[in-house]
Amino acid sequence: MTREQREQTRQALRRFGTRQWARSNRNWADAIEKTLAYYDAADPIRSGLLRLRYFEKRSEEETLERLHIGRTTYLKAQQDLLSTVAVYAAQSGALPDKQFPKVRFPRWEA
Repeated sequence: MTREQREQTRQALRRFGTRQWARSNRNWADAIEKTLAYYDAADPIRSGLLRLRYFEKRSEEETLERLHIGRTTYLKAQQDLLSTVAVYAAQSGALPDKQFPKVRFPRWEA
């Protein structure tokens, strides 16, 4: 993922909760919703990170404390989360997909 793509992904996550943004950026909203569904089923740490850091706008320190994780785990989870959102965004056409191979995520059954 390029620096520009990473920044576009972060901005989309920060703006996701605003109604006006979601209406005009449906592809990004779909990518974020797919990421949340994927991590809700597959990984509670990344799901929690997405909810706390981006939806609830919690600080990094508070997110670390609430998830009971260290900084290294946080940074790895953050990178994974951004990559997953970016892949879904590329698949939906929200982000240029030059850097992303066509990836299919497995379906998780609850």
